[in-house]
Amino acid sequence: MNISNELLEKYHLNTCTAEERRMVEEWLFNTDVGDLDTTILTQDKNSIKQEIWQEIETVLPQAVKPLPKRSNAYLMWKGAIAAAVLITIAGTIVYFVFASKPVAQADYLALNNPSALHVKYIDATGYDVALGPNTTAKINNIDGMIDLTGSIMISPKKDISLVFEGTDKKVTLLKGQTYIILKNKTGVKSIIVISERNLMDLPPVMQKQLSTQFDI
Repeated sequence: MNISNELLEKYHLNTCTAEERRMVEEWLFNTDVGDLDTTILTQDKNSIKQEIWQEIETVLPQAVKPLPKRSNAYLMWKGAIAAAVLITIAGTIVYFVFASKPVAQADYLALNNPSALHVKYIDATGYDVALGPNTTAKINNIDGMIDLTGSIMISPKKDISLVFEGTDKKVTLLKGQTYIILKNKTGVKSIIVISERNLMDLPPVMQKQLSTQFDI
């Protein structure tokens, strides 16, 4: 098959017939076809082919470069990091929501120390309490009613007023001070409420008993 210079020019100008286009393209793809039939063109066959291919490449769509494939390890770490960030944000929101609200104090507090030797220490919302041996106490934080049998040492975290169950005896305990309360029998006369700083006002035997009991 001989391809002339005129035929190539018609191919360049896109004025050749379908048969002529087929002949030129077959010549381009086949290295065994005849040489270019021209005495004017000084370039060799391979140079002409290269020029035609360069022209064709300018109109061909550019290949889309594929994105690098992510490994399973990368996807696993990416998911783990996203989950950790989400958990951190959620935890921060929950913390600030609950931190902005005051802690509700229990309406009713029941205390019991069955030990005959040891003191039981309790950190409640409104006060710290040391419960003496063989002592039970019930405190209603709504109306301030206290039912006590035994001895307690109490340090209120705010000013509180207590009324003893079955009596009309009412006491006010001040924030920042520590009080000792004893009630082993029924009736108002069996109730002793004294500030720790005034412990020396009690009879010596009772002073020693309470000092040893609460390690004062």
